[in-house]
Amino acid sequence: MEIGIIGTGDMGKLYAREFARAGYKVNCTDLPGNREQLEKDLAGSGAYILDDGVAVSRRSDLIFYLVPVEDIEKAVAQYGPSTRKDAIVSSGTSVMTPAVEAFEYLPKDVNIINWHWLFCPSIKPQGQSTALVRHRSSDSAYQRALDTFETIQTKIIKLSSYQEHDKITADTQAVTHVGF
Repeated sequence: MEIGIIGTGDMGKLYAREFARAGYKVNCTDLPGNREQLEKDLAGSGAYILDDGVAVSRRSDLIFYLVPVEDIEKAVAQYGPSTRKDAIVSSGTSVMTPAVEAFEYLPKDVNIINWHWLFCPSIKPQGQSTALVRHRSSDSAYQRALDTFETIQTKIIKLSSYQEHDKITADTQAVTHVGF
């Protein structure tokens, strides 16, 4: 299984390091102006820096779009058509609705399984909670995703829909804002 990361900021670098440490081939890309710094930041991690999202999409089996929410539709429109048959796409963001809506335009043979780490990039993922939403996928793709996510030893919380995830996230943020 090759893992792709389109948008390799702080969370993307954490994903890249953790999956590479778990033995996966990890393909990353970011904005062209960030490449030199990305190469320095991921040097020795085992992650490969590719030229663009097309290159990442063509060779990866599980592709994370870790771009800002306001850019997800544009990124999926630009790189999504290069997604391999039976690949898995995920946004990994705290608000899943925009990503799922963008992913819906991908061919039906592309699996949509969203995953959200419920912690920040300065925290090691082992033992931390993650939310997983199976939106559109084959049974075998879902099992591949579960097996992959379990290798980095996070606690997986399976949710029934991206709408349920977004409601929980919104309610949690409202309580946090009231409390502080």
